[in-house]
Amino acid sequence: MNVVNRPYERDSERKGARRGESRRPTRTCLGCGLRDGADELLRLVAAPDGVAFDLAGGTFGRGAHLHARPTCIEKAPKGLARALRGAVQANAASIGQRLVEACDRRMAGLVLAARRSGGLVIGADAALGALARGAPLAVVAVDAGSVAETAEVRRCAAEGRAIAWRTRSGLGGLLGERSVAICAVRHAGIADELKRMRVAADAGAAATTSATREGAECSRFPEAR
Repeated sequence: MNVVNRPYERDSERKGARRGESRRPTRTCLGCGLRDGADELLRLVAAPDGVAFDLAGGTFGRGAHLHARPTCIEKAPKGLARALRGAVQANAASIGQRLVEACDRRMAGLVLAARRSGGLVIGADAALGALARGAPLAVVAVDAGSVAETAEVRRCAAEGRAIAWRTRSGLGGLLGERSVAICAVRHAGIADELKRMRVAADAGAAATTSATREGAECSRFPEAR
């Protein structure tokens, strides 16, 4: 939203607004070392078998923060022990995989929350109708078939209002149905968080693939280590 300074606004009011912005919580990314808003980063905590992602923000204790970017995930292991003040056994591939798994659990919880609040529309015809009326997000199964090729889903994808997640049977199992190809999320806040989790999961998958490929190359050519 653009803010226009009105003639009758006092300097103290404008300075107060700026001070409020400066108090936005910031954290340092383990990977790139840059500071960013806490809501732009993912939180990790120590776990008995490595690290865990605290995507919902409900875990107490010391944590570390990370951008949802493959390059940051790949560099994260170097700073984990220092950030969490203890020995942590984790490499880029395991961190990436744990992020994918954590995002899937978080997205499942969000979809169920949308359904409980009446903000989820299930079924092709009903979901497409809701999207045409402005629902902020389409959740489309990766094997949705022809419904993914409809004009409405294509329009949503072009506008950044569609994500691909799980299979038809996977979505159906979550929602107590035999098969679900598409659902529409009408709750704006849940839609935004689902999109954020989809981006984070993709970053985790990319980092896992890259780290695994590099590990395989090192195994083939040990002299390159």
